[in-house]
Amino acid sequence: MIYGRPVIQILKSPDVFFERVVPTPVQPPADTDWRAKKLKDFIDADPPRVRYISVGDICNELKLSLSARQVRRLFKESAGISVNEYARKRRLVLAGKQLQATDVPVKVIATDAGYHTQQGFARSFYDMFRLTPLEFRRVWHRSQVTA
Repeated sequence: MIYGRPVIQILKSPDVFFERVVPTPVQPPADTDWRAKKLKDFIDADPPRVRYISVGDICNELKLSLSARQVRRLFKESAGISVNEYARKRRLVLAGKQLQATDVPVKVIATDAGYHTQQGFARSFYDMFRLTPLEFRRVWHRSQVTA
C-alpha cells in the first residue's frame, strides 16, 4: 500500500471555510416550503436565541399555525437536517467567526453560542471543525500574519 500525502488546501477567507462546513444552497429547491424558509430565516437572524426557546414558541412568534411536530417534519423534509441540528451548526459557525475576528476569551464565546460549559462547547466545536477552539484561533491568526 502506498501512502498518499494528505492535501491541505489554503482557503482565502474564513467565509469560504464556513461555506464548506455548512453549505447553503445557491438557489433553494423549487419545492421548499415558505414556512420552512421562514423558520430558517428566524434561526439565521439569532442562532443563540433558538437554543433557549422551543419550536412551539418559535411557531407562535412567527404566527405559524402548525404543531411543533409538524414544523420539525416540514423543516427536515425541506432542509434535509433537523431544526436543532441546523441551529447548532449556525451557532458554531457564528462562534468560529468570533474566534477568527476577535480575541474574546473562549469561555465568553461559548456562553454567547448558548453553551453552559466550555467543555461542551469545545466538544461540539471539535466534532464540527475537527479543531479545538484554541487551535482554530491559532490557525486563523497564523494565516493572517503570513498573508
